[in-house]
Amino acid sequence: MTRTRLSASRLARLFGSSIADQAMLSAANFGVGLILIRYAAEAQYGYYILAFNTMMLLTTLQGTFIGTPMVIRLPALDEAARRQWMGSLLRDQKWLGAAGGALALAVALAGWAMGLFDGESTLVVVAAIGLVLAALYREYLRGILLMYHRPQQVLGADAIYVAVLLAGCALAVKTPVAAAGALLAGTMAALACAGVLRRVLASDIERDAAPGRLREIARMGFWAASGGVIYWLFNQGYNFLTAATLDLAAVAALAASRLTLMPINLLLAGMQKQLTPLASVWMHGMGARRTLRRLMLFSLALALFTLLYGAVIWLLRDWIFLDLMRKDFPQRDLLLVLWIGLFVLMVIREPIMMVPLLRQRFRALSAATLVCALIALAISYVGMLQLGPIGAVIGILTGEACYGLAVIVMAWREVRRDDGDAFPSYRTR
Repeated sequence: MTRTRLSASRLARLFGSSIADQAMLSAANFGVGLILIRYAAEAQYGYYILAFNTMMLLTTLQGTFIGTPMVIRLPALDEAARRQWMGSLLRDQKWLGAAGGALALAVALAGWAMGLFDGESTLVVVAAIGLVLAALYREYLRGILLMYHRPQQVLGADAIYVAVLLAGCALAVKTPVAAAGALLAGTMAALACAGVLRRVLASDIERDAAPGRLREIARMGFWAASGGVIYWLFNQGYNFLTAATLDLAAVAALAASRLTLMPINLLLAGMQKQLTPLASVWMHGMGARRTLRRLMLFSLALALFTLLYGAVIWLLRDWIFLDLMRKDFPQRDLLLVLWIGLFVLMVIREPIMMVPLLRQRFRALSAATLVCALIALAISYVGMLQLGPIGAVIGILTGEACYGLAVIVMAWREVRRDDGDAFPSYRTR
């Protein structure tokens, strides 16, 4: 009984710290968006959204490429092996980041010299490159602490990140290049946070570890990352499709209405980072059926919370858009309803998806994600031509519904496989 209470208490502290951290990050991201929406031109906010989503894509790529294989390997490694792995992967990450950043900067400057980009766009691209590199470094270090179940230390470092970010963005909107200024603020905030995290992890990362571990997880990481990146196509890629099909004002309208649901998105992200290592332990110890049951309870709780939160946002929508944001976007009420529906489907799917993910069904997940992403983008494109920005959300909602059904089928197949292994005599009857 005492052990059970201690386990429950530890679990509560882990998730409590993660929820507090994500609540703080959510408030900070909402604050940045609100500052830009309220005080900057819509085009500047549109630039910021495109750059921010590029950063999210690349951090998702890194997190799934490195994080998923390490979560699976971690339980079998001793302390010395963990330090060596983390040090080797960090050296690989820094080398690839420097090479990729230099290449992206060269392309941006070449495009400006050839007249493909104007000065404002080039400035945003250069600032975005700096943000991406700093964010990748920060997210790698955060991921290590979260895998080690130390969210309290992440919370302290993220508090510094939030303070620098908000202060920088408040200064950025006083300039005519608010988007680039906000991205620069994000870069400085990420570097400040990463500096704290690196000191915290001083004894957990082998400084002299030889590079090259990234190659050992490349195959598993590729399939894990491909699924994450393809999913990003219909979860965030619509912003780039909207910019190409409509304009930056439409991007701003979609982003502003979705911004009201940002706390749910970040809450889910924080919980997922803590839930994934726990689900890995459950899967190894209890099998797919009991793990799925526990994850379904998380899905139910998140769905109920999302509906409750959405109801509050709906009641406060006029105050949020007209008084707080000082913007009245076309179709804002219908956009808000569709976003709430999308987030309900998303929070139901994410915990359940851990079952096929931890069983390393990366190819099946990637294939399902690709099909659903293509469906979502196709419907979004046609919808935007006919209905404007609202068509984009209809496409994403359709793709999410299809993806959720596919994930449920894959999770149930894992349960059936376990049942078949437990009762092999049934196969011969």
